[in-house]
Amino acid sequence: MSVQYKYYNNLKILLLFFINLIWSANNNPIFLIHGFMGWGRDELNSYYYWGGEQDLQELLKDKGFEVYTLSVGPISSNWERAIEAYTQIKGGCVDYGYEHSEKYNIIQEPLEKCYQGLYPEWDENHPIHIIGHSQGGLTARMLEYLLYNIINDEKSQLLSKSYKGYIKSITTISTPHNGTSLAPTINKTFPSFQKLSPFLGILNNVFFNYYYNFDLEQWGLYKNENETYYEYLKRINNSNIKTTKNSASWDLSFNGAEKFNFIYKSDSLTYYFSYSTSSSIQINNSIHHKPNKNMNYYLKPVSRLMSSIELPDSSWHQNDGIVNTISMNGPHDEKIIQYNGFPQTGVWQHMGILYLDHHQILLRGLEKNNTEKIINTYLNHCNILYKL
Repeated sequence: MSVQYKYYNNLKILLLFFINLIWSANNNPIFLIHGFMGWGRDELNSYYYWGGEQDLQELLKDKGFEVYTLSVGPISSNWERAIEAYTQIKGGCVDYGYEHSEKYNIIQEPLEKCYQGLYPEWDENHPIHIIGHSQGGLTARMLEYLLYNIINDEKSQLLSKSYKGYIKSITTISTPHNGTSLAPTINKTFPSFQKLSPFLGILNNVFFNYYYNFDLEQWGLYKNENETYYEYLKRINNSNIKTTKNSASWDLSFNGAEKFNFIYKSDSLTYYFSYSTSSSIQINNSIHHKPNKNMNYYLKPVSRLMSSIELPDSSWHQNDGIVNTISMNGPHDEKIIQYNGFPQTGVWQHMGILYLDHHQILLRGLEKNNTEKIINTYLNHCNILYKL
């Protein structure tokens, strides 16, 4: 690469940065929350949840956006994930709440979960944007619920008070707002990594050779130094987390989603956006769907399974290999509209269906000629957020 090319390329990035600042109505930071079986930036040897071999966080930062990536429990409940997200942003030590901890027999304040804080100034005058993929979207909504509501007889900073105006916007991508038909099979994934691989979308040797943290300190589940990952997964499989309703599998189920949707209400001052994904096609003369030719190979058996089991109605067969597409546009008991280019608060604005599978939208398992298009989708959306 020539010195002249580097100069003009750096100049272009600098100009884009200042253009963003000039035209922005806000410069509130954007926080990315991963989904089920996700991981943090320091795991899997720089194979990023958000971007795969590319680093989406840094790509967005290079364009002038302030972006942070959170790392929450990959198989934990949305309650616990939301509290972890809050503590990572604000700083301090995790407190899952006395009532919750007593009910599910977990450690209320695990010593290992203390954080300096990515954005300690976070308050109603310094709100944030959240982008959540898959379960990450549900976690964002749970965080909003916990911020707005006071939980009686709790002492934690989050649960004991009500915080209005802390979240400027929530964007969900491929999120099972109303559950996914795949949820009943999640509890059967342990301890076999072969069954976990569709959720991760990575090769076995990548998983085993590099550290992956299940963040289950609240359950007292640590990987022992001389323990293989298979043995560790087996212990998780034999623990109470497999049968409890305090887990991702319950929150992702139809019943779990319905229960949360019943208590959750969108806020009149918050902007909500949702993106749907689809990578299946209808089988001729049938209501069932099959994977399209572009779906990642490891998701195809899962996609077929999702369309073969009992579903609420025929509209639920379309999927992206992990989540039913119809479940992604927003909570079905909330107002959902098609985004018209003029952002509104208090309603779910559907940004449309992207014909990608559950991992391709994250730039993982995606053909290189489609990469730029997806990156531009993120850039365009971040521009929308900064103009709110």
